[in-house]
Amino acid sequence: MTASHRDVAPLLAAFAIGACSPQEAALVREHLADCAECADESRLLFASTNPATPQTPDDPRSDPSAPVPVPDDQKPVPEGLRARVLGAAVRRRAPAPVVPEFAAPYAAQVSVLDALLAELSAEEWATTVIYDWNVQDVVAHLSATDRLLIEQLPAMPHVAENDVRGDGGRRGAGFPGVRAGAGAPQEDAGRSGVAGGGGQNRVEAYTAEAIGFERGRRVEQTWGSWHRQARELCARLNTLEPGRKVDILQPMRLDNAVVARAFETWVHSTDIAKVVGRNLPAPLPQHLHAIAALGVRALPAAWSSRGLGPEGRARVVLEGPGGGDWLVTLGGDGAAAPVVTLRMDALEFCMLAADRRDPSTVAASISGDQTIGRHLLEAAPAFAGP
Repeated sequence: MTASHRDVAPLLAAFAIGACSPQEAALVREHLADCAECADESRLLFASTNPATPQTPDDPRSDPSAPVPVPDDQKPVPEGLRARVLGAAVRRRAPAPVVPEFAAPYAAQVSVLDALLAELSAEEWATTVIYDWNVQDVVAHLSATDRLLIEQLPAMPHVAENDVRGDGGRRGAGFPGVRAGAGAPQEDAGRSGVAGGGGQNRVEAYTAEAIGFERGRRVEQTWGSWHRQARELCARLNTLEPGRKVDILQPMRLDNAVVARAFETWVHSTDIAKVVGRNLPAPLPQHLHAIAALGVRALPAAWSSRGLGPEGRARVVLEGPGGGDWLVTLGGDGAAAPVVTLRMDALEFCMLAADRRDPSTVAASISGDQTIGRHLLEAAPAFAGP
């Protein structure tokens, strides 16, 4: 198996200190033989993490228990130093919370974004990301949409109403209007108990409220509030059935809503990383598959939302990590043979569904009815939010 640049680049730092698994180390070694860019970065990382021990990329140091070879005329690295450094890193950046399987993609993306935010300078926090939103505004938006979900879930026994957003238990510390444990919504989005009408209106209203509030606070407070609320959401999910009904943009199952939260958190993390010049790892294949599957299942509704007529069935084949093969009905005879087959990379499809790729230029192969295939690409981002 040949690893791609996108898979290996995020592993280079771990590779330099011997923190990769044997399988990961093997992938890195194979890739370094063919990628000059990663080989150069690997040499720099080895030099910076092991200044007394010049190394080359063919020394994976993948076994944490193996002694570090050093020249005879240099003092060896103190015994136990590596374990202490790694332990301190874990204490500084907590691992993803324990969650049910359906919530694992969300918990992972929360950890990725949390680590990214920890690296940002004050100037980077003020960088415009999308629209007129800077990094702090994007984090406030994520908090607002998470809040729409967490309000509909039963509160944990130890969580006070005004503690949903964290902030050290100070009453009134979060932005106003948080209602803990509101319970499952009615199927009619207009009866969800949240001011602002339909799903999109509520997202926009909560976002405007959150951004207005957070702009009056320090970025550390915005970041901390988002992270504590996200971890509280993860904690609540451990006690709930995945088929529970919730309502964000529209009524849906809880497990689908949580994958949607993972999707948006990932997309906005990549938005931030792009403007501040950072590289982020792609979601794990099983997490990417869950996100891609959600996007594929939304295609029939996206098709209808564009006013397109019934066209039978389409086959969607997503390739690479996280991929899969689906048949979707675009109205009409759902038992008929597919009239079109759409093939593309799974990650690219997700970015298309998030409105981060142009349907007219995204890399995709269409066989069968070309017009339906192009309309399908155009419909994919129909439900992309801000």
